[in-house]
Amino acid sequence: MKFIINTTNLQSGGALQVAMSLLSEWTQAYSHHEFHVFLSPQLAALIKQQKFQDHLKFYYFNHNPTKSIWSIYNFHKQLSAIERNIQPQAVLSVFGPAIWKPRSPHLVGFANGYYLFDDSKFIQETVLRNLFAKLKYYTRRTLLLGQLKKEANKIWVETDLAKNKLSSASKIAEEKIMVIGNTYGGAFENSGMKKSKNTKFTILFVSAYYQHKNFEIIPAVIKILKSRNIDCQFMFTLASEKFQQIFKEDDVKKYIINAGPANPSESYKLYQQSDAIFMPSLLETFSANYPEAMKMQKPILSSDLPFAKNICGDAALYFDPKNAVDIANKISELIENKKLQEELINEGQQVLKTLETPAGRALKITTLLEKMATKTI
Repeated sequence: MKFIINTTNLQSGGALQVAMSLLSEWTQAYSHHEFHVFLSPQLAALIKQQKFQDHLKFYYFNHNPTKSIWSIYNFHKQLSAIERNIQPQAVLSVFGPAIWKPRSPHLVGFANGYYLFDDSKFIQETVLRNLFAKLKYYTRRTLLLGQLKKEANKIWVETDLAKNKLSSASKIAEEKIMVIGNTYGGAFENSGMKKSKNTKFTILFVSAYYQHKNFEIIPAVIKILKSRNIDCQFMFTLASEKFQQIFKEDDVKKYIINAGPANPSESYKLYQQSDAIFMPSLLETFSANYPEAMKMQKPILSSDLPFAKNICGDAALYFDPKNAVDIANKISELIENKKLQEELINEGQQVLKTLETPAGRALKITTLLEKMATKTI
């Protein structure tokens, strides 16, 4: 069968990691299918050093399809022309809305928790501050989810909670929404469990900058840890400009290693250099940081919020993400308690058995595309 894999709207973060993982799995197996991959500039830059089999064929796009109404029209026209030439049996837009409705059956991934969890404390306090902000938010959500409903034959989400929220917010029938969980990238599969060689206890936070990632609280946490003489350091993956904006004080920077934006196929090396994984986020649908930490046998420090507990269960030490003192307390507790570190790692191994693997996710998505192509679902 021929499939189009559309990634033209992917720019940063976990979406690129998911796309990279799927491409890796498809090139290792599935040679009985043809995958015609529409690449965003950001994904194209990441895969240029990778080797792929001939049944993956790449198409390069160098523009943002949503820059203007005219660009949307031209983008739609261009993709539809290529689709007519390929004549695929089904299309996957890894995450959407794609701002494109192909003629073929269309599976669209959706992982935008910003417009699903309007009842979260972060959205309530940060976004829905007044009547105008609420009007703007709900108008944009209606347009976004309306576009998703219009262009997708089936929708793929990563948790049952996201499925319920999406169906409620958009009035999309639940049978149209399929749940296939997120996981660690394929590069983690045989990466090895190297111990950190750093002299200081190293706490890793793998993320690009978004407001809900809660980087802004970290300087206060560092100052508290410093006042207690806790011997640790943080490792981030921020772009240099954003790092300089957030971390301005030299006495804070001394406790940070900024490794710069991480290539998903290389990020396991950062886990090898760390002693614990840190997730202070205020809003997620799913974060691959959790299964990645479990796979690399690292203890997890995480926000005490439903999205985290739904994934990690007893495999994380939780803190109030808005309380710098509580965060510092939990970091201190973890560093000073080797038994607790081991317990969290062991719990993580049990949770990992219940989560998807990269191969399992690729199989489920491919099977879903096959069923959509043959109209058996």
